[in-house]
Amino acid sequence: MRETGRQEILRKQERGKTDEGKGPVFGMILKAESMVGIFAYLFYRNMMAFFIMQPMAFYLAWKMKQKSRNIQEQKLGGQFKDGLLALAASLRAGHSAENAFQDAAEELAFLYGPEGRITCEFRRVVDQIGMNIPLEQAVQELAVRCKLSDIRVFAEVFSAARRTGGELGRIILDTVQIIAGRLEVQEEIATMLRGRQYEQKVMKMVPLLLLFYMDLTSPGFFSALYGTFLGRGIMTGCLTVYLIAVALAEKISNIQV
Repeated sequence: MRETGRQEILRKQERGKTDEGKGPVFGMILKAESMVGIFAYLFYRNMMAFFIMQPMAFYLAWKMKQKSRNIQEQKLGGQFKDGLLALAASLRAGHSAENAFQDAAEELAFLYGPEGRITCEFRRVVDQIGMNIPLEQAVQELAVRCKLSDIRVFAEVFSAARRTGGELGRIILDTVQIIAGRLEVQEEIATMLRGRQYEQKVMKMVPLLLLFYMDLTSPGFFSALYGTFLGRGIMTGCLTVYLIAVALAEKISNIQV
């Protein structure tokens, strides 16, 4: 009966993660379609252009999803570091690895709430231990679910230490120092780039706002560009240059550690 209850908890956690992703994805698609609609209006004034540019909408939605995933991964990495610190503290106090995960889950629930992503992941490890699943396997599955390189490395080192009887507390502390160092560098880079990224967002809006302004203050000023083959070619070239500039700006500011 107890195992059935734990299995039900695991299924609820899986359903919860699936439901959480539906809302943001819909919002990204809506935002991407709005952007394509703005491009079609400003550069072509043609409804057919909106439908022709649908591949761009899917690409923009994919990029938004990728950016959101990167932000979530960075957030999860920081939370995982706190989980490792709690694990190390419990192991230092003389608790077993299994009990250390239980203590870490309670500490994470206090820090990030019972519904926090990392809290649920550590509790799932604890639930798997209660279902007589080996701790090494539970940690490996944690790494597979989270898809973070730091967690994957920790899982491999943890499994090797358990097999060879290594000093878990020291290994976890070493792992924390490595992860903490990476996170500190990322935070320093993000701090240095934050002002530039804000300027970049403003500069991306300037060409579009200028087109809106000209359309409002001087109606018909760009009519020749929307009604002739040459004009559409010029506007297509302008849109292409604009998109290339935006892509280059994003690539320059995207520094990975």
